[in-house]
Amino acid sequence: MHPQFDRAEFCRRNNLDSSRPILALLPGSRHKELVRILPPMLDAISPLQQQRKDAQFVVVVAPNRDLDEAKQIVAAHAGPSLSIDTLRIIHHQTREALAACDVAAIASGTATLEAALLATPMVIVYKESAMNWHALGSLITTEHFGLVNLIAGRRLATELIQDDFTGETLARELISLLDPDRNLAVRSQFKEVMKRIGEPGGSDRAAKVILKFINKGVSEARP
Repeated sequence: MHPQFDRAEFCRRNNLDSSRPILALLPGSRHKELVRILPPMLDAISPLQQQRKDAQFVVVVAPNRDLDEAKQIVAAHAGPSLSIDTLRIIHHQTREALAACDVAAIASGTATLEAALLATPMVIVYKESAMNWHALGSLITTEHFGLVNLIAGRRLATELIQDDFTGETLARELISLLDPDRNLAVRSQFKEVMKRIGEPGGSDRAAKVILKFINKGVSEARP
């Protein structure tokens, strides 16, 4: 998990000020996730800007999505209530954005694990259709949704799911994470918890175990 370039280069490529806080918004990799999750993420910008006028925002579009999908949603939210002068929409720079940003709002999924591996403070969000949530919500018994929380066995990253996920609630949590002391503490916690998944090279180690098992089986099968 290494970005291709650092914060300074990320800011240079995307016309951002590296001395000001950067907030990354990752709405997911499916079309319906963009439609349901990106709007409340954008709703958080205005209350955030009221308290942190120096904040900069980056919408990180998943590699498998068309950039125009996100641009259309952002354009629909542009207006008096949303100042997008400091908003950037980027593509194919997910890992670099997560490494460069100060905090992130991320749709529950594998991107949250990437963020945790990079020790990026985050708020985990998700929103389903009302029908799906009504049908499936009662069947979900797990205490946590986010991968980092599941690995930790406790709530390290705040989770805003379904009706709890609004622009106001997200703004409040992100502002809290921008506090230097809390930001540093969360980064330290993520680094400690991520040790549980092992050192780099897991694929090679797994392959060696499988080969050893196969070779043992072949040896035992010989007359």
